[in-house]
Amino acid sequence: MDIVRVAYSPEKALMKLYLTSNLQRAMAIVIVFSMVLVAVSVLVSVDMAEVIGYDAGDAIQFAGHVFFAWVISILAFMVLSLSASFISKGVFGGRGDRSATITLIGYCFPIYVLVSFILFIILEFGFESVGFVPLDEWTSEELNRVTAGVVLLFVAALIGMIWLLIITSRAISVANDVSLGEGTLTAILSASAAGLVYLVVESVMSLPLVLGF
Repeated sequence: MDIVRVAYSPEKALMKLYLTSNLQRAMAIVIVFSMVLVAVSVLVSVDMAEVIGYDAGDAIQFAGHVFFAWVISILAFMVLSLSASFISKGVFGGRGDRSATITLIGYCFPIYVLVSFILFIILEFGFESVGFVPLDEWTSEELNRVTAGVVLLFVAALIGMIWLLIITSRAISVANDVSLGEGTLTAILSASAAGLVYLVVESVMSLPLVLGF
């Protein structure tokens, strides 16, 4: 119930979780929901294989990439949480409580998975609307449908990002005893650091796969 409340009443839910939850429980949630996210992405990718044009070699490469993506998602989560703890203390004079920061941001992770799931559905629906016709065979009408889907995807992604920013900012604020505005700035800076680490590590880890194919 507290996870559900984080989605629409983050301040009350996170204040309660700060007093009653622990790091082990939060990490279990992150690991389970990250696996759910990877599983959903695999199902969507397999369903869209006809459009994308996957062959056997692509399937093997994709299997390796799925595992790497799961590992990197956990790494990015840790970088985000630890950066938030460091920034909130060093810049805004907060508690800098690493354990509490990881715990409360961990309870926000299911909302991230929900937003990603919605975006996957919109993406797949957009391709299904053209009947999974290969890209080089799209008509102007089918292209217009996909364009409309892309616009919808962009709007949904924007709303989802704002929603996640609000929830994450509140988690950082509660965990480190800083204002919501300071928590928001911390969340933006921490997300930038996590995104950079994600891109660098993904590029390095994907290099052997690229060379192999």
